[in-house]
Amino acid sequence: MKTTTCLVAALLGLSGEMAQAEPEDIDSALSTMAGSLATDVTKQEKKKVAVLDFTDLQGTTHGELGRYVAEQLSVDLVMAKRDFSVLDRANLQKILAEHKLNSKGLIDPDTAKKLGMFAGVDALIMGTIIPKSTTIVALNAKIITTDTAEIVGAARGEFKVDTMVQQLVSNPEPKPNPGSGGDKDSSDSPGVTKTFGDLRVELKTLRIVNMNAVQLTVSLSNGNPSKSLWVGLATDVLGNPTCVATSPDGIECRSYPAGILGIVRGSAFGYGAQTGFTPASEIPAGQSIPATIKFVPPPGAPISTGTWTVQLELLQSHDHTSMGAKNHSSQTCMAQLQVGK
Repeated sequence: MKTTTCLVAALLGLSGEMAQAEPEDIDSALSTMAGSLATDVTKQEKKKVAVLDFTDLQGTTHGELGRYVAEQLSVDLVMAKRDFSVLDRANLQKILAEHKLNSKGLIDPDTAKKLGMFAGVDALIMGTIIPKSTTIVALNAKIITTDTAEIVGAARGEFKVDTMVQQLVSNPEPKPNPGSGGDKDSSDSPGVTKTFGDLRVELKTLRIVNMNAVQLTVSLSNGNPSKSLWVGLATDVLGNPTCVATSPDGIECRSYPAGILGIVRGSAFGYGAQTGFTPASEIPAGQSIPATIKFVPPPGAPISTGTWTVQLELLQSHDHTSMGAKNHSSQTCMAQLQVGK
């Protein structure tokens, strides 16, 4: 009897510890989920999969958070090194746009078959993001075959709401609202991807915000499978970011410190072998980080639609110490993006 009482007490104590356990961060949760999904894909003998943006329970794309979850799952599935391939998400978006498909309808057998045919995938991974509380978010993912639209695998997870998640949530899916006087949507224009060694820069969208600025959404990825990459936005001698967005009218809009989220501003230092920059944002091996950069025009200058030219100067290094990132290189990323009406 005494042994039984002790065992019950121990189990109750363990249950209390489990209930109070700190939830994982979003990247750890996605890595765990990817491992489970990879096992199911392998068991089903699927050879090529595509990961769609995660949505809420109503099937609406969950903005930057939904895209980030899909992007990270794609990378983690590739890193799992199983006997299947993962369709690059940039190519997936082009295929969806070209054939006028959308992720909401892909559970329908006919549209699932179309994507399978156009993209050459035999399984889709999609899922939902469900807030459980103000501090915890749940994820449900499922594997759907493109030939029958049947669910052949699934995984669940949850992560804590930290600063990074809050930043992702604060950048929701832009929605057009004609005549409202609000933000204008440019989500129909394709993004631009640039590669500089291990650094992959995806300029996703450029849109008008609050009728007085334009905001660039960026994804920075580390293509090195084993080493972290440290990056920063270059600044001038006064510490101001040197990012510029030029309107179709030739008006230069400058970035400003408070308008930058997700990546630090790095100031270069030293000469010769001692050259480097600090501070720096770390991108773990094989992973990516999102960022947004806001540009404002000179006082009184208008914000116009059309083709804009964006220029970013990025610092990167694989060599980092407590003093900052050393032995760095500098790349200028230029691209043209459409700001819609």
